[in-house]
Amino acid sequence: MTAAGPAAVAYLRSPEAIRERAGALLARGLAGELRHFRIEPPRLAAAADLVAAITRERYPDLKVPLHSRWRHFGVGGHDRTAELERALAPLAADERVRAKLDLAVTSVLLDAGAGAAWRYVEAETGGEYRRSEGLAVASFRLFAAGFFSADPAVPWRADAEALQTVDDDRLGTALQTSADNPLPGLSGRAALLRRLGQAL
Repeated sequence: MTAAGPAAVAYLRSPEAIRERAGALLARGLAGELRHFRIEPPRLAAAADLVAAITRERYPDLKVPLHSRWRHFGVGGHDRTAELERALAPLAADERVRAKLDLAVTSVLLDAGAGAAWRYVEAETGGEYRRSEGLAVASFRLFAAGFFSADPAVPWRADAEALQTVDDDRLGTALQTSADNPLPGLSGRAALLRRLGQAL
């Protein structure tokens, strides 16, 4: 990385950089230069009012929780991150961090939308989950079971060897897919995991 590298990365992470890029995109939209979207300024106020109304309805105290994969792991009132912490407790701090990164990356890569029909039934709780929350719970359970690890003695990890063996059938079975429980893009998800394995 060049001397300017760390400063450039820090800038890209700043609110100023986000505003600058968003401003450039807005300018292109107002000029009619976007290929897939159109900006209609007279409708922005109504859109903002709708967002504000829904936000106030759902979060009257305006304490909107962060949207994140880690929050999805708590769906149904079950503290799966506490389960993760207990499982990783014997490990050194750097190993615990690696395991959490492995879980987050594999979980996010599996979440490309679940469609309206797919559902996942969690054996451990009996809960039935759909959409991103269902994929989060499913990926958490796959991770805990060692699906992404080539070493049965070390289930809480994702390694190159195991990821490269993920195929449609194995992943479909793990995600409980069937003719009555279809998951769109299953092949793409499996291919993405294999590519991650190749990169590792």
